[in-house]
Amino acid sequence: MNGPDHYVAGERLLAESEDTSAVFKPDEAHALAAQASAHFLAALTASHATSAHPDSTSWDRAINAQEQP
Repeated sequence: MNGPDHYVAGERLLAESEDTSAVFKPDEAHALAAQASAHFLAALTASHATSAHPDSTSWDRAINAQEQP
């Protein structure tokens, strides 16, 4: 999963946690919001890493989840 994928997943989970038509217990909604936050943090980290270290192949492999040889 790359940075944009994490962002999209965060958006989906956040919308799901705020869905008033869904019947969630408060703990379930909080768990979805926490998962969304984790995805947003991963997306932010990926964005920062690629802009701060554009030539780093280590970041590129980690962020783009490429398999290591």
